[in-house]
Amino acid sequence: MKPISIKEFNLYYGTNHALKNIDLDIEAKEVTAFIGPSGCGKSTLLRSINRMNDLISGVSITGKIKIDNEDIYQPKTLVQELRKKVGMVFQKPTAFHMTIFENVAFGLRVNGWSNKDEIYNRVETALKRAALWKEVKQKIYSSALQLSGGQQQRLCIARSIAIDPEILLMDEPTSALDPISTAKIEELVKELTETYTIVIVTHNMQQAARISKKTAFFLSGDLIESGETKKLFETPKKEETKRYVTGQFG
Repeated sequence: MKPISIKEFNLYYGTNHALKNIDLDIEAKEVTAFIGPSGCGKSTLLRSINRMNDLISGVSITGKIKIDNEDIYQPKTLVQELRKKVGMVFQKPTAFHMTIFENVAFGLRVNGWSNKDEIYNRVETALKRAALWKEVKQKIYSSALQLSGGQQQRLCIARSIAIDPEILLMDEPTSALDPISTAKIEELVKELTETYTIVIVTHNMQQAARISKKTAFFLSGDLIESGETKKLFETPKKEETKRYVTGQFG
């Protein structure tokens, strides 16, 4: 059983067929990268894994996405419970206008946590896992907005993992960051695979090569090819993949 199993999945924005019959299995405690040019469907599929596309009007789907062998699009699915299991980190750091501590505690409070000691311990653990604790432990009750962009992105990761998800989705988490911050996030992603299944959308093929074990290449809503990252980059099976990874388009 795969943690994430996508079968014959189609998604439409109105009449626009954005994802076309996607079949893909994602392994546990690995980094899987989604690559492809803008508008190819990679972010759309990522958002489908925790039903973020539910928030967009006119979206319809067919097929299945199963997490732990449960179809997440069946009517009985509780979307709030799903999103506890499947965390999300967005392209732009989204630190809330509150303290560092309250940013990380936010999801815990939303999910009914009230014991102060338990919340503090979970916040501290999340900040340590996000490789941020040493930098902020003296100022966790100060505004999160004083943090740098790279620190804010690690704060967002801490907020996501504080509620202890199984899966972490990342939509171009380093595209707005400088090279030093990017390197820190990449190292963090590698460390987090000891605990989490991670799916990352990236335009940066070098990044995919550095941090992912598996890669899926999308083009115009189709999944063209997927497999071991090293093989996909060095000996792609499809001509479209070869042209993309060698920089002939995209």
